[in-house]
Parts: sequence; structure tokens; C-alpha cells
Amino acid sequence: MILLLFLIIFVASEVAALGIRPAKTTIISEEIKELESTVWVVNDEARDFTVHISVEGEMASYVKFEPEELTLRADDDAKPIYLKVKLPASVPPGISTANMVVEEVIPNRLPGSISAKIVLKHKIVIEGPYPDKYVKTKLNFREQGQEIALISEVENVGRLNIDKIQTTFYVNDRQQNVHTAETEQTSLARNENKLLKATLERDVFELGEFDLSAITTYDDQKIEIVQKLVVGKPEVDVTYFDRYFIANKINQYSLDLQNKWNKPIPNVYVDVEVKKDNQKIDEFRTRSVDLDAEMSQRITDYLDARDKGPGTYTFDLMVNFWNTLRMDQQQFQFESELVSEEEANSIDRTPPVLGQAGRTAGSGGSAASGIWLWIIVGVLIGGLGVLVVYRYIHKNEYE
Repeated sequence: MILLLFLIIFVASEVAALGIRPAKTTIISEEIKELESTVWVVNDEARDFTVHISVEGEMASYVKFEPEELTLRADDDAKPIYLKVKLPASVPPGISTANMVVEEVIPNRLPGSISAKIVLKHKIVIEGPYPDKYVKTKLNFREQGQEIALISEVENVGRLNIDKIQTTFYVNDRQQNVHTAETEQTSLARNENKLLKATLERDVFELGEFDLSAITTYDDQKIEIVQKLVVGKPEVDVTYFDRYFIANKINQYSLDLQNKWNKPIPNVYVDVEVKKDNQKIDEFRTRSVDLDAEMSQRITDYLDARDKGPGTYTFDLMVNFWNTLRMDQQQFQFESELVSEEEANSIDRTPPVLGQAGRTAGSGGSAASGIWLWIIVGVLIGGLGVLVVYRYIHKNEYE
């Protein structure tokens, strides 16, 4: 904590020692095609240092400067960088930028020493001319109950009013079926800003990330924006955990993880707490795995049950995985029986086929089979009953 405080104080003092003035240059391309200017590197704390100068950004090729390196002594208040901007014949509409980067050169320092390199930027903002009709758009969305609201923010930055403007949204679901939604058609006055809204049913997307395209048409012109539509958040389910183990022995266990998201989820692992009579008696962590999109994966490892006798045990499974923003967790609970070796010989402990889990071993499938068996028996008994009644009613015809 003391070291961190020292670093903050040290860096803050270094930042105060170096400045750049002015911080920004703005050029309106319709008024200025060439600009010569001076940017000053300021020595606020009267110390010796050297800076290296470079230019970055989309308009960097139109910016020249000198010198490329500048040395200030302790008695120098400031030194100039001579800046020259020569714009091309055609400047893109709207805002374009370039940054002049002033970076302190760190001299050779002793091993283990602490130093901070200061990097400052002088921003060059170039405003290109807008045509008579030009719309700037932004795209957003939000979940609202069973619907997803799609929002197109449009701003008329051209010289003329727009008579008709409308946005159409296109998005593919998991089966690559295209869904569309249209906003209302409206007008847009010069310098006016509006929100155009449409909705889609949430349940057509399930969970996942989808490419959302918004095409805005206005007076026979169009502009398209593509953005990620995120519905829900990543989920990882534990769909199978072994139902039986042999007591007082090291057992191999199987655990199935299912990625319900339509994108891969890396570094998934499970923290397991073992409980008996609601008392925690053991814990362990599985190895980590990377889950492919909408796929299941089996983790196999060993459970040390040498100190665990026969009985019912509860396994609390905490699945750890990275969602779109941060680490997330999902909790699951399974009950497993620890049995003797003699009992284990009469139990089918074979894990189900991967991807068919989600049922406790031997339970889901047999339950479904039992239901169908009772349905068949019921149909046969019902049919026999109808036959008996029919024969009784028409008994005279059979005598």
C-alpha cells in the first residue's frame, strides 16, 4: 500500500512537470485548407528531459512537424513544435482526427529503479463539409420484457431538411433465419435529432450474440450500421454428475458441462463442495476447459472417497466462467450415493452418452420408458373393455 501511494505521488509529480499547449487544434475544412501553427512543450518543474514527437490517426499523413525530438533544460520554460497541416482536395464529411504524440524519452536507468514515462497528445480535429442531405446514425437496443427494443438515433447534419427517413433492422437467429423490423417513417428537419424505434420478439433469439444490421434510408439515400445484439448473458449448465460412488475408495467421476451460449466460452471450471448431513466435509476444483458454442464437454477426474463411508452425500457445484463483461458463477446441486463394492456390482454406473445428459444416471430414461409402458397398457385395457361391452350389447347376434 505504501509503495502504491509512492508511485501515485511520483507519477503525479512527473505529469505536472510536462505540459503541452494548446491541447487541441480545430480546422474547419471549408474555411482553411492549410494551417501553420505552433505547439509548445512546457517545462513546469524546471528539470532536464527529452521528448520524442510522432503523429497518429486517420489524417496523420496530412500533418507535418519539426523537430522529431526536443530537449529541454532546467532553465527552459517551454520549447516549440512547428506544426503544418495541408488538407487533401476532398475531406470526408464530419469529424476526422490526427494526434501529435509527445512522449518522454527515459534515459538508461539502474535495475530495480522506478520511473514513469509521460505521454501527452495534441489533438487535431478536422471538420469536413457535410452535403446538402447527410444523416449521422447511432444504434442501440434494450430488453423490455418479452420484446427487444431496437433504437436508431438519427441526426440531420446536412444543409437541407429531410422529407422521409426510416430504419429497417435485420438480424439472423441461431438457425440463420432472417428477422426484420421497421420503424415508423418520419421527417427530419435540419439539425434535428430523433429516436426511431422498432421491436422484435425476444424468444426467437434464445441466448447469444447476433449481428444486427440497421439500414437507414432517407430521401433515396441510405446508410448502414452493423452492431452486436446481445440477448441475455452466457450460461453454463451442469447436465450430468455421477449418481453412485464406491465408499472408502478412490473413484473416477464424470461431470458434463453444457454451453448454452452461441459463442465459445473459455476457461470454465467447477468448484465442488461435498456435504454430509448439511456439513461440509470436503472440497475440490476441476480442471478448466474451453467450451465450444452450444456444445457439451465431459470432465473426468478422481474423487478421493477413502475416508467416506456409505450414505447419501450432497455435491454443491459452483461453475465459474467468463461472461461478456466479468467472471460469473452458476450453482448446481446433486445428491449421490456412496455404496459398498458389493452393491456397486449390481448398479449400472456407466455415464450416459455426452449430450444426452441432464438426467441423473438411470433415472430420466427409465421414467420416460415407464410412462410409455403405462400408456400402452392403458390403451390395451381400454380396447378390451370396449370389446367386452360391444359383445354384451350384441349378444343376441352371436347366439
